[in-house]
Amino acid sequence: MTKTKHQKIYRRLLCTLLALALTALCAAVPSARAYEFATSFGLAEHGIMAHADGWKYVYGGKGQTIGGTRVSDCAGLIYSYFSDMGLKDPAGNCSGHVNLSKFHGSLVECLPNIHGLLLTMPEYYAPQSGIYSHIGIYIGAGIATDNSDSTYNMRRLPVNAPGRKWNAWHLLDNGLLYPSTGWYEMDGKMTYYQDYEYVTDTWVDGLEINSEGYAVDGNGDYLPVDANLLSGDFVSASTVAEALSTRYSGVDNTEELIYGVKPDPDDPSFNGVITASGVNLRSQATTKSSVVTVLHKDDLIKITGEVEGMEITSDGKTTSTWYAVTTAYGQTGYLCSLFAKRRSVAGDLEAPTITSDGLSVTLTVNDPDAYIYYTTDGAEPTEESIPYLGPVYMTGFTYKAIAVKDGVKSPVTTATVVSDGTIFTDFTYKDWFANYVDLVVRMGLFKGAGDGLFNPNNDLQRSQFVQVLANRAGVDLTAYSGQTGFTDVNPGAYYAPAVQWAKEQGIVSGSGDGKFNPEQKINRQEMCLLLYRAVGLPPKDSGDRFSDDGKIASWAKEAVYACRAVGFISGKGDNLFDPLGTATRAEACVVMANCSAHI
Repeated sequence: MTKTKHQKIYRRLLCTLLALALTALCAAVPSARAYEFATSFGLAEHGIMAHADGWKYVYGGKGQTIGGTRVSDCAGLIYSYFSDMGLKDPAGNCSGHVNLSKFHGSLVECLPNIHGLLLTMPEYYAPQSGIYSHIGIYIGAGIATDNSDSTYNMRRLPVNAPGRKWNAWHLLDNGLLYPSTGWYEMDGKMTYYQDYEYVTDTWVDGLEINSEGYAVDGNGDYLPVDANLLSGDFVSASTVAEALSTRYSGVDNTEELIYGVKPDPDDPSFNGVITASGVNLRSQATTKSSVVTVLHKDDLIKITGEVEGMEITSDGKTTSTWYAVTTAYGQTGYLCSLFAKRRSVAGDLEAPTITSDGLSVTLTVNDPDAYIYYTTDGAEPTEESIPYLGPVYMTGFTYKAIAVKDGVKSPVTTATVVSDGTIFTDFTYKDWFANYVDLVVRMGLFKGAGDGLFNPNNDLQRSQFVQVLANRAGVDLTAYSGQTGFTDVNPGAYYAPAVQWAKEQGIVSGSGDGKFNPEQKINRQEMCLLLYRAVGLPPKDSGDRFSDDGKIASWAKEAVYACRAVGFISGKGDNLFDPLGTATRAEACVVMANCSAHI
C-alpha cells in the first residue's frame, strides 16, 4: 500500500471519529434550531417543508388547509411563512414581493450564496399587470422550491432545470433577517457564512465544507449540527445589500427580457422619472380606468402633458394633476403627478435669477437653452405666462418666474422689485405693508437685512429706529463716527454714529445708567417720543384720549398725542394704543411713511 493511500485512510478515519464525537456531543442538545424571528433560513426551510408535505396549488391560496392539505399559489407560499410566524407579509403578489426587496440581480450575472433569496420569472404575455409571472424560494445548493401550478403543485428542482425560466433574484426586505459571519443551521445541516454568503469547497474550523455549502465527514455525509458552534448574529437586508453592491451590479434584467434594451438614461426625451413602487399607468386620468402597465421606481418616462383628473391623496399630499406619459417601451397612458417627477438630463434646472438696475428688471437662468416665463399679478407662472424676451422696464412689482426646458420646469423664483430696484424675497405686493416699504426704501430711510430679506415681521430695535431717524434727517454721520456716549454702544457698530448724533441732538438720553440698550426692542410709546423729538412736533394735549391712556407713561403722553394729531400713528383698534407693545419693521415703515408727509 502506498504512502498516499495510507494518508487517505488515516484522514477518512480521523473524519469518522470526529463525526462520532460530534454526534455524542450533540446528543444532549436539540438537532434543530428554531428562531423566534423571521430569517432567510426559516423562509428556505418553509419552502422545503411545503414540498415535503405535498402542498397543493390553489390560485390565491395563502397556506390555508383544504381537504386536509395546505394550499397556496406561488406568492402565497412566501406569505404563509410569515403568517406561520405570526407576522404579516404586506406583499400580495410577485411584483409586491419584488417591490419589497432591497437588492436584485440577474441569474446571467450571478446567484449569490444566500439561502432564502427570492427567484422570479418574466411575465411575457400580460406584463401590464406586472412584469413578474412567478416567484419561488432559493434553498441553496442551486435548488429552488415553488408552488408552480395545479398540474405540478410544489416543485423542488435545480434553478437551471430544463423548462424552468428563473431569470432574476431578489433580497427580500420586509423584516427578514440574514446571516452575517459564522456557523449556522440550515435544514438540519451546518453551513458557514462569510461576509453574508455561505462558502463552498473549503475547510473551516477543521471541518470540510462541500460544494453545496454544508459541513460533511470523510464519507461525504452531512455532519450533525453542533449547537455550540452556531452563531446568533443576524443582520438586516440593508446591511447585506450594501455588501452585495460591492460585488454585483444589482441589475434585474426582467424588464429588458420583456420589452428589449432599456433606454439610455441620458436620453433627453425621457423628461420624467417614477418616484414610487408599483405605479399603475392608467388608460384615463382616474383609478377607475384600466391598467395599461405597472411602472416601478426610477423607471424613465416621457411626460407629454398635464391634465385634470381624479383627486388623489398620498403621504399627506393631495392633487388632481395627472401626467400624460409614454413609457420607455412605447405604452401610453396617465398617472398621478404624486408618483413621478420631471427631470433634466443636463442637470437640475435652476430657478431663474431676478436682478434690477433700478430702471429695468432682468431674468436669467443657468441653462441658456431654457425658456423663462413670468407673471407680475401674483399668479403662479406656467408655460402660458409672459415669455421673457429681454429687460422689463417695470419696477414696483412682484415677479414670479420659472424656467422650462424639454418639458422640465424649474422651481419658481419670487422676487419683489421695489420702485428703486431693490429686491426683496420675503414679501409681495399683496402684503398690506408692501407700498409703505416701497416708499421708505425709495426714500433711503430703511434698508434690507441682507440676502434679499427685509424681515418685515421682525421687531424693530432701538438702534435700528435711531438709524432710520438719522437717515430721515439726511445728516452726514461721518462727523459722529469713532465716538459714543454710551457704555454699551460699540464705536464700531454700524449704528454707533447715528446713536451719537441722536444723543447730541437730545433725541435720546439712554436709560439713566450710562447705557442705551441698542438691541432692546423699541416699544410704541418710545417710538413716539423719539419721533416727537426728532421732528420737533408741537405739544398736543387732546381731550380725546386712548382707552388705555392709563397705561401710557407720563413722560410719553405728550409725544403720543402729538404724533396722533399729525397722523403718524392711529392706534390699534377699539381706541387702544398699546404703549408697551413692540413695533415690527413693517409697522415702523407705516409710521415713517406717514411722517414723510410732514413738513
